[in-house]
Formats: sequence, C-alpha cells, structure tokens
Amino acid sequence: MTRFARAVVIALGFALSVGTVLAQPAPPDPGGGSGDPTNTTPKDDNLGQGAQDERPWAKGVSKERQTTALRAFSEANRHLNNGLFPAALEKYKEALRSWEHPAIFYNMALALRTLDQPIELENALLKAVEHGPAPIDQDKFDHAKAYLAVNAKALAWIEVSCKKIGANVLIDGAKVFTVEAGKPNKVEMRVRVGKHTIVAERTGYNAQVDAPYIEPGQKFRIELQLYTSEELTRYKRRWEARWMPLAVIGGGVLLAVTGAVLESSANTSYNEFDQAIKDCNDASGGAGCMVDSSISDIRDSGDTKKTMGYVMFGIAGAAVITGTALLYLNRRVSYEITADEYRREQSKSANPRPVAITPILGPNTAGAMIHGRF
Repeated sequence: MTRFARAVVIALGFALSVGTVLAQPAPPDPGGGSGDPTNTTPKDDNLGQGAQDERPWAKGVSKERQTTALRAFSEANRHLNNGLFPAALEKYKEALRSWEHPAIFYNMALALRTLDQPIELENALLKAVEHGPAPIDQDKFDHAKAYLAVNAKALAWIEVSCKKIGANVLIDGAKVFTVEAGKPNKVEMRVRVGKHTIVAERTGYNAQVDAPYIEPGQKFRIELQLYTSEELTRYKRRWEARWMPLAVIGGGVLLAVTGAVLESSANTSYNEFDQAIKDCNDASGGAGCMVDSSISDIRDSGDTKKTMGYVMFGIAGAAVITGTALLYLNRRVSYEITADEYRREQSKSANPRPVAITPILGPNTAGAMIHGRF
C-alpha cells in the first residue's frame, strides 16, 4: 500500500471509528419486536409490513425474508462490536441476500473500512445512501456521504475496450470480459490508485499494457490492439560482437595448423638425423660413428619442434572449445516485447525525428548547426 493510500485509510478509519455509535441499529423485527441485541429502537420505523412495504427498500420483500435478514444482521452487529470484522462482513452479506436494506449496507461499510477494501466500501456506501436519509436517518446519511468523499481519494477509473473477437481481456490478472460480436466489448471500472496491468489474449495473439501510475479520481482509457506472436517477437545476443567467438575458433584452427607444421618439421629433422647416422656409419666402413654436435643438433631441433607442436595442439584445442562455448552463449535468443513497446517502435519508424537547423551568429561568425537522425 502506498503512503498516500495508508493516509486515506487512516483518515477513513478515524471518521468511522465511532463504530456502533454511528452504525445503523438493527431494524425492527417484522413481528413488532426489536432485532438489535441491545434492544435499541431505530429512529425510523421503515421496515415493517403493510403500507410501509411501499417504501422502495422494502417493496416486494416478504416477512420471512425480512426475518431471515434481521437475524443475520443482528449477528453481524455482534461480530462488529467484538471487532470480528471478517465474520461481520460475511454475516452482512448473508443478510443482504435476503434483504438489500440501506442500513445493512451502512453497517457493512463499517466492517469494510478496517479490511482495506476501498472499492467494496464505496459500493456499500452508495447503496446505503441510494434512497436518501429516510432508511438510515440524516446523521448517518451525512456520515456516509463524507465517507464516500474520503474513500474516493484512494480510487481511480480504468476504461478498457477491445475489438478482437474471441479475445479475453484481463485487468491485474482478473478476467473482465470476452470480446463477442454485437457486444459493447468495453468495461469501465473502479480501481485503486497506482499502476495496473491490462492484457488481451487470444490464441496466436497477445497485447499487454502496463498502465502508468493513475492518480486519485483519474480515468485511464485504452483500446487494446492485438498483435501476432511474430510481430512481437524480437531476437538478441549476449554480445554485439558476433565475430568474437568465430575469431577465437579461427585462432585455434590456425594454432592447430601451426602445430601440424611443427610436427611435420620435427619428423623431417628426425629423418635427417637418421640419415646422418647412416652416412656416418657407411663412411667408417661399419666400424661405428662418433656423433658430433652437427648431428646431435639435428635431433635436438626435431625434439624442440615436436614439443612446440604439442603445445600448439593443446592451445588450439582450448581455443576451439572456448570459441565453441562462446558461440553457444552468443546464440540468438527470442523474446517478446509488449504491445506498448511495439506501438512505440511503429511510431518511431513512422515519425522519424525531423531535421532541425539552429542558426549560429557571432561577431565574426555566421552559419547554422544541423540536428537530425539519418
């Protein structure tokens, strides 16, 4: 809850903190007795039978339904007096299913104000004042009107429409309507102040709008346009330098070729060493050959080349593995943008930034500076 919303709830709670002193007492029992557990007689005797049933809030309500409502209402009042607000709320709802009397709505508002339900609270207060002060008396009527004004500071409006047949429209995850031919396909509803998410979805289509922060009393209007998944799909890579993994792999291949060349050169040196030994033995008539430095240097050169070849192969292998891993990490990954982002993209492409020319004037200078996107 935002700091502002807390302030609204605290202010509303203070205004309603008089509790059962301001609460409409239970209406008189249709049989003539009082239904209030404290036997408080209401100020106006408007819930009886006979001619009084002509009053709008009693018209068409049978004595049995009044009795049922009165019983649940009295029990709800006991819960309210004991601070059991969720239990009281359920009992008030039970009473309203039998009789939608303004007094029941008024007392239900007293429970709702402690349960942080501003939308339901507003609905209950509107019902409480629907027929004027007669059913709840002037004092409570005035308080209900004051509560409505304070509570409205925690609420705003959202109006959403959509024309894509078959699409489901959701506000903050709750489905509000399905688009059907011949229907208005629009909803206007109360919401808490703050940010809200509006979604329209149908197989193969999607639209999501994150509404900006809606201030108290403001109305946010939006017509949802649905787009295909292909239109909303974008691709990205981990690095913009797509050449980097290929360069690492290419470097590894080059090192491997260098290693192969060194390996081949080492084998050539070994062959030269063997031939030098053979020539030396032939020159001595088979008496043996003393290996001097000129011959041993050939063998040492072969050993050095072979070692360097192994090193090159090792580095080449590591480079190829690293490059392959980088190539995988930098693969193209798909993601979806929101309908809002798509519309912004379309708007930018349709309305590129115009070229602006700013004159430059000075004592010894005259010219212009050009700004624009090309």
